[in-house]
Amino acid sequence: MTLQEFFNRYSQAYSALDARAVSAMFTRPFTAVHHGQIATFGVNDEEMLYQTTLGILEYYRAQGVVSASCYLAEVLPFGSELATVKVRWTARRHHAEPWMFSTGYHLKRENGEWRIYGLAQYEEHSHPAH
Repeated sequence: MTLQEFFNRYSQAYSALDARAVSAMFTRPFTAVHHGQIATFGVNDEEMLYQTTLGILEYYRAQGVVSASCYLAEVLPFGSELATVKVRWTARRHHAEPWMFSTGYHLKRENGEWRIYGLAQYEEHSHPAH
């Protein structure tokens, strides 16, 4: 699977606001920087990571998000097994302006599949919750 294919699948899970599918695309351990807060999830923190992902997606649902699309703005490969990707997102909402924001992802291959081991949401977004 290419990085583009991985992010197509990831954006489909995000658009569906499917916390189980989104969190399944993360490794454990996993680190996130979201709205200036750092969160680290260990090998045994699968349920905690799921609940955190669920909370974020529930917030998006409450804000009227109906779909999310993305494109890979930058890709920095580190061999064939590691990469850092900057993704530009557009989250479309019912009766409101879309949110546009960028997120940086660190990925690695596990058993031949891309998985996210870290992410950082940038401050350069129009998302109102910061």
